[in-house]
Amino acid sequence: MSFYINNFGFREPLLCLIDGSFCHAAYKIRLQIEEQLKKYFQCEVKPIVTACIITETDNLGAGFVGTSQLLKRFLVHRCGHEKHPIDGSSCIKAITQTCRYIVATQDRALQQWVRSKPAIPLFYLHNNSVPTLVQPSEANRNAATEGQRSRVQVRSLDQQTLTSLKQKEGLAVPEAKIVRKKKKPKNPNPLSCKKPKKKKQTEGTGVPQPAKSEGGVVKKKTRKRVKLAKHVVEHLKAAVGGAK
Repeated sequence: MSFYINNFGFREPLLCLIDGSFCHAAYKIRLQIEEQLKKYFQCEVKPIVTACIITETDNLGAGFVGTSQLLKRFLVHRCGHEKHPIDGSSCIKAITQTCRYIVATQDRALQQWVRSKPAIPLFYLHNNSVPTLVQPSEANRNAATEGQRSRVQVRSLDQQTLTSLKQKEGLAVPEAKIVRKKKKPKNPNPLSCKKPKKKKQTEGTGVPQPAKSEGGVVKKKTRKRVKLAKHVVEHLKAAVGGAK
């Protein structure tokens, strides 16, 4: 019940609007309605009925005499239909549009209607024996969300109005500007600096470097052969033979 109290303005004493179907189910199991309502909600609850509900129950016949007598023990709420009574469901639908009531009913059609409307708690006897308050429906949750948004908007509008009035009266205190100090650039961390790589000196060292061909493969040096003339070769052979 706290959901309805926080979002829809329900206050103690809570008013529980009881129809003939709920009263008849409670009468059959000898349920003390007023006592059980106080025990269930842990606060002051007043069960109420309307003239339309009593008239409808009276017209149901001899099987509902006890139910009708039980209804007449509760507070009769003025519904505006006293001169021309209507059926109980229509009466409940009419008066719940303007006032905050808990609706207690076993009528399935009326239960569906109540669940489709925001700000109307639904109370019934589960399995015709266990008092139960139905969890808030989607319509109730959506209405609660919209109500919270509207309250926030009103608060912001009130704040703007209050600020403008203070400015007109000269009561507004100018906001102090916060001066922020500029941060100086920090020196680089010597540990994070990379040391420059030394280039290998290949020129001017006096050490001959092997020649490289394309692809980085080192070429081997080859001796150049000097080709002698034929008569020189014969002369050399003759000289070698004479020496022997």
